[in-house]
Amino acid sequence: MLFEVKGITKYFGGLCVLQDINLSIDKGEIVGLIGPNGAGKTTLFNVITGIYRPNAGLIRFRGKNLTALKPHQICRRGIARTFQLVRVFPCMTALENVLVGAIYGKVGMKKKPFDEAFECLKILNLNEKRDTVSAHLTYSDRRMVEIARALAAKPVLALLDEPLAGLNPSETSKMTTVIQEIRESKGISILWIEHKMDAVFNICDRIVVLDYGKKIAEGTPGEIATNKEVVEAYLGEPSQ
Repeated sequence: MLFEVKGITKYFGGLCVLQDINLSIDKGEIVGLIGPNGAGKTTLFNVITGIYRPNAGLIRFRGKNLTALKPHQICRRGIARTFQLVRVFPCMTALENVLVGAIYGKVGMKKKPFDEAFECLKILNLNEKRDTVSAHLTYSDRRMVEIARALAAKPVLALLDEPLAGLNPSETSKMTTVIQEIRESKGISILWIEHKMDAVFNICDRIVVLDYGKKIAEGTPGEIATNKEVVEAYLGEPSQ
């Protein structure tokens, strides 16, 4: 087992936003994390990456306990992430943004940061735009830069928070191809929050469903598509 969370619980004041969440990821696996808005998906990402400390539970990665570590320590152990709202440095070029990831995650890196950054830009088809200031890039390209920056940190596990949000069908197709390429060429495991169900069901090996901070289902795309509790959570009524 590459990664697991066991019994993760998180409160904000008296509000329980995550309740006894269990989740695991094997090496090379793509796991989708879905659920209605407010289900706790991004909060779980924030707990995994050390932004929030859980009130209970355990986070284990490559056999080691990460629960009490800080974000930079977690990143340097091999977990990188993107954000629901694109967070690139707007006054820096695409290359400079990706270099931040390469330098930030440089512990144990065999390549020089520039070499790593150039390789990640190539994977994301951003070579020709490497010297473009990020504020002048399209929204889709800024999303690509953010993923390239995460890859440059040399993760073993990448957490992608709605990478398809705001993309048109052509851009969505391009991004899903990139996500598959990341897994196939780099062997990186992926935990992927997404609301575009077609993409999730076509790519993911397994899907975990949250609703009101609880895990209500887990299984293959086929199993999740026919799960009555999942249909009810999304549509507001039981399936017939």
